[in-house]
Amino acid sequence: SRDQAKVGKYVKKANLKAGDLVFFDTTNDGKINHVGIYIGNGKFIHSSPVNRVGINDLQKGYWKDKYKTARRVI
Repeated sequence: SRDQAKVGKYVKKANLKAGDLVFFDTTNDGKINHVGIYIGNGKFIHSSPVNRVGINDLQKGYWKDKYKTARRVI
């Protein structure tokens, strides 16, 4: 995920479109270590050991504070 965050074009959180990659720091060490795919309406899909493949909200809960950046690769 850290290398993926360097590819494509930077996208502001307010300008996300379905298909954009969204990146997170889940360990609070300043390093990106998780990626998901934005699916619209403030939500993204991803895979994690906790909930396997799931859909979560970028705007609230755990993921709100873990979000770091987004990239548009297509």
